[in-house]
Amino acid sequence: MQPFKDMDLGMVLSTNIQKMVAKVDSFKNEEIMANDLEILASNLYEEFRIEPVEITDEEFDKRHIEQAKIKKRIEPFFRDYYEKEYVEVDGVIMTFYFPFTGWGELFKCHASMFACGGYPDITVGMMYISFVYEYSLEEVQGENARDKALKKLERDIKDIRDGISYANKDVESYNMSLKKQALHLLEEKKRKVESFFSVANMFEVPAKKSAYAETHVPLQRKIVPIAHEYKKEDIYSISDANYADILATIKHMGSTYERTPKSYAAMKEEDLRNTLLAALNGTYLGGAVGEAFRNNGKTDICIEEKNRAAFVAECKMWTGQKAIADALKQLDSYLTWRDCKTALIYFVRKKDFLAILQTAEEALRALPEMRQVQILDKNEFKCCMISTQNPGQQIQVRVMLFNMYAKE
Repeated sequence: MQPFKDMDLGMVLSTNIQKMVAKVDSFKNEEIMANDLEILASNLYEEFRIEPVEITDEEFDKRHIEQAKIKKRIEPFFRDYYEKEYVEVDGVIMTFYFPFTGWGELFKCHASMFACGGYPDITVGMMYISFVYEYSLEEVQGENARDKALKKLERDIKDIRDGISYANKDVESYNMSLKKQALHLLEEKKRKVESFFSVANMFEVPAKKSAYAETHVPLQRKIVPIAHEYKKEDIYSISDANYADILATIKHMGSTYERTPKSYAAMKEEDLRNTLLAALNGTYLGGAVGEAFRNNGKTDICIEEKNRAAFVAECKMWTGQKAIADALKQLDSYLTWRDCKTALIYFVRKKDFLAILQTAEEALRALPEMRQVQILDKNEFKCCMISTQNPGQQIQVRVMLFNMYAKE
């Protein structure tokens, strides 16, 4: 086929956007209200993004040469003698295969930039593009015939790579703006839905600080399931500022552990958790509780309002990176509502703390539910993950590790 000719890539991308607009319009009001818009936008991005094409090196094992009768074009001067345009001669057919990844339809699309001289014919399969050349026996037996054939192949694959690079630039620009457009469409729809539903204003958990606390210096196409029903209710959440303050209090206490690890060497996990509770209660007037019963068990640290968690944390002794997935799953299982802000705190009593931090980061990034891992400090990770217990919701998790190794 003649590549980069059949379809206008700009029209293809525009049509895709219109399909996304129709998809957003098709969401039910309940789906818009019941799900985190970031998750819906990520799903739309995964559904409507286009994978750029990457052509790799020739797969030599698939190179094919066969003997055949081929048609050779007769020069116009001799056509009257032969009374035809082509004549059949003995020859060979050579086929060269180049693997590619990405959306194969891009080979049919005319990008905003293109080569005026045209492109060589190719055949596009599921995983390969191929170049087919016909040569007479006389041609392949000529001087430097092999070098000439391979030089032609080299020129042709360069032309195709140049052509697909133009298409890829258009696609990359489209992909970069896609999620932003999706989020804008969803926000517009949600504003209309909120107006229609007359949703009650959201309430913030009143975090009353003691006088001391005011002066204390305390911190990856993956389309996920979504919720399809929405129960209107007052939503109690802790503000970002209070969340940061709670985390800073925990980090301040953790720094105390690290400065004098021998002082805490005899303490078990529960004892260390209780010291954190004491620090938090000094700040939040007894609002933090331990071993609070939640959705599927008892969480270590919980600040609640009207039986709804505003902040939930788990404290663990470090046993290895394999336990991180289970700890986050356990934390997720406690959550019964959206926008919950959480923390996972590890007490590390093993040697080589820096190596443990590296393995912890690797374990966090490897989780399929994880969407973001940001290193705030060497021992602190700001994470955003998809809830498996509450479809369509994202959870903010701050993971902290404290070095409590004490030499004998």
